[in-house]
Amino acid sequence: MDMMTMNLSQFKEFQETSNTVLVPIGMIEAHGPHCALGTDVLIPREFVRRLEEALGDKILMAPEVTYGHSWGLAAFAGTIDVSAEAFSNYVMDICRGFSNNGFTNIILFNGHGGNISSLDIVTEKLADLNVRTLTINWYLDYREDIKQITPDPGHAGEDETALVLAINENYAYTKGVGSHTIPLPKRFRFKNGGKTLYPEAFSGNAEAATAQKGEQLYEMMMKLIVQDIKKLWELERKQGG
Repeated sequence: MDMMTMNLSQFKEFQETSNTVLVPIGMIEAHGPHCALGTDVLIPREFVRRLEEALGDKILMAPEVTYGHSWGLAAFAGTIDVSAEAFSNYVMDICRGFSNNGFTNIILFNGHGGNISSLDIVTEKLADLNVRTLTINWYLDYREDIKQITPDPGHAGEDETALVLAINENYAYTKGVGSHTIPLPKRFRFKNGGKTLYPEAFSGNAEAATAQKGEQLYEMMMKLIVQDIKKLWELERKQGG
């Protein structure tokens, strides 16, 4: 169910039948010269649309958290970076609010790699409050499966670009973009390092992306995501509610 369009009576009714909420989390940042700045929001939003069709009677679809933490790409125009501390505190307060409303299963659907360490802190704190969480970082969790369809994934690479094209072909392009390989392991960190790691704010073979590949990715990952959500519910049953 879409929380944004529910009224109070509908929300109260939903509380009686479900204790699971999904919070989409993204980022506004540079995604190469070719992908929308809102790529990390658009992709989770599309997954939510599809999940609404599949499991909407069992999951509350919360409004998305649009801004996140992107230290690595903060040097690029179009990146709106929120500090890790502010971001984690904000998400924690949102989740605490859902917990106070009786939602003891919280799914964090994260579209941006820079958010991961902050979300790890959030989910540890929530676990201490007896809230079960599932964090979905689709680009990591299903990476080997992704590479079967888009062999050269990356930040605004073949996978992300394909997923955006499958949403709307006006939100990305591939002609002349080419491919980029990260020259250093990400464990090296230095001022404005993102400019070295991602000279054009992307990695992977973006030019190989197609909308058709994007649709294949959505269909493949939807099955895996639904399986993971069902595992969360199975964990709840094993814990006795």
